[in-house]
Amino acid sequence: MSVLRANLKHLYQKRSFWFLGLVFGFFAFLVIMVITEAVTRNKQGVFCAPILWMFFVGTFIASLPIDVLTKPFSYCLPGHRNIPGKFLFSVGLVLSFLWSLSFLFYPDLNFVETILACLSAFSIFTIFYWLGAWLVSKYRNWGVVFALLPLILIMLGNSLLNISTIAENTIVESPLWMILSGGIINFLAWRYWGRASLARRYCGMLWMGAFDAWNREKISKFRRVQLAEKDKKKPNSTRISSGVEEFFVSRISRAETGSMQQYIWGAMYKTFGIQVSQQRRDWMSLSMLMLPIILFLGYLPGGGKNILFLMPGLMVTYMSLWVYSSLLICGGRRQRFWSALALAGAMGIIVTVLTVFFATVTHLIESMMPPLTVKGYEFTFNAFNMNFSLVPLLMIPVALTIGLIFYKKPMLVMIFAVAIFQILFILSMIEGLTIMNVQVRIGLVHIIIMFLCSWTVFVGVLRYISMRCCLVGQGR
Repeated sequence: MSVLRANLKHLYQKRSFWFLGLVFGFFAFLVIMVITEAVTRNKQGVFCAPILWMFFVGTFIASLPIDVLTKPFSYCLPGHRNIPGKFLFSVGLVLSFLWSLSFLFYPDLNFVETILACLSAFSIFTIFYWLGAWLVSKYRNWGVVFALLPLILIMLGNSLLNISTIAENTIVESPLWMILSGGIINFLAWRYWGRASLARRYCGMLWMGAFDAWNREKISKFRRVQLAEKDKKKPNSTRISSGVEEFFVSRISRAETGSMQQYIWGAMYKTFGIQVSQQRRDWMSLSMLMLPIILFLGYLPGGGKNILFLMPGLMVTYMSLWVYSSLLICGGRRQRFWSALALAGAMGIIVTVLTVFFATVTHLIESMMPPLTVKGYEFTFNAFNMNFSLVPLLMIPVALTIGLIFYKKPMLVMIFAVAIFQILFILSMIEGLTIMNVQVRIGLVHIIIMFLCSWTVFVGVLRYISMRCCLVGQGR
């Protein structure tokens, strides 16, 4: 068996990639159905649907050879220096060729134009495939960019700029330029993935793999490495400032030794100490980053801007409440219950105050923001609906409850959190529902009811786990 065939076995020998293959297969089936409908109804912009699919495939496929290259033993594998390039080209070129065959059914093209369109489509599919592979090779924690980039392409690129139609017209009307660009990109990719120094770049480095976003131990280790590198570049940047340390330590010292108050303040110190101690420049950078996001959401039509109130729930999905521990001396059950409840309440209040502050800013600048015209469509800036101010306090206990129940299964935590996030996001965009011929409008009263229910469920689950479940040895 050749070395290349042995590496291709990774695609079906790992159980996790069986699940991934089913997911990609399902979306590929949807893309085929959409293209089939476009052929019958002569729709534009649909034939480029495989572009995003190829981008996703490129990211996950490229994570496999990089995962091997990070291990020092990769130097000892015979003939393995040229395998990353051969592996990626074997998968990417085959998939791009199969998707390019869809342009055989593109309407109103003669034989020569159809062949050129297929070659042009093959080129652009490989370009986006290599874009995904480059993303994984460039950024160690590529999952963050991987999650945000498609969202930007869909919401901004396609909705406002109609980029899918532009790409499709470019493929059909300028095939020679696309073929030339694809040839150059593939040549550069072969040079990049086949160079002799490739293994030296990744050997011994901690790199996130395809499913490491669900690996709690790997995430924890990656964060420690990031903190060490940040402290090396900026000395004392990850250390707790004297003012913050004095604030928490004074309250811990004042409390009675071994008391509930001391344990709660200790948990607060462990959770918020570093975040509060961040330098002023880091907080200013975060504030400057939020400004364009708020402006973009303010110009979004409909209820899309309500995503600002829902995002805090996803941000705290993996927040540790220090309930589980691998040490027997890490406090009693009552201490863990009340400290976890205090942490959840403090995080909910802090996040809600920040969210309401940003929402209030939109009301202050609403009268100053001019209307924008993009491709004949006029967009006006609308302030956020303050009736959703309690939504962060609603989402946080839901996310923390899921994290407590599925603590040892991070993948299920994210799946359930995203599912609930999608449901609430859809409900926030709907002004009214018809239930048994009765018109129900989702307003502040319904949000308050859901808020009370979410916190009641969270407290019940937290108390049951803290008082009845095994809390030691769950941290592995």
